[in-house]
Amino acid sequence: MTITELLTRMRTALADALLLPPVPATAEQANDVLQEVTRWAWLPALSGVAIGGDHALRTHGNAAVEPAKPVEKTI
Repeated sequence: MTITELLTRMRTALADALLLPPVPATAEQANDVLQEVTRWAWLPALSGVAIGGDHALRTHGNAAVEPAKPVEKTI
């Protein structure tokens, strides 16, 4: 094997690994990949909602117990 052939094989392997994701061979593999993508795509959003809910509860937890004050209109 020459240096040129070796470099060509290395370049092709690197391009395949970085640029083109492998295509799943079976429907089961495709389903597994889809489940992983769905899980990781929703995780940050759900984490943000959970953190926001905890923050709102700590910040405004007592506000819901107190009666609202009437707003006076000024003309």
